[in-house]
Amino acid sequence: MAKFEGEVEKISWSGRILAVQPRICLMRSFDQRAHSYKGYVLRIEGTCGAKTGEFLIAVGKEAHQKH
Repeated sequence: MAKFEGEVEKISWSGRILAVQPRICLMRSFDQRAHSYKGYVLRIEGTCGAKTGEFLIAVGKEAHQKH
């Protein structure tokens, strides 16, 4: 089967979430601070395809809103 540009092959996985860490960008300007939300990083222990171990998965802001 031919793949089209932008098409992603789906891989089956299973496991448990060990940690969830927010991804932010901290900006400072003189005496003011601001941050922007970039998503989350999930630390998962389990199986992905044929590999077993710990995996880090970055979930972006748009993917988080979509799902």
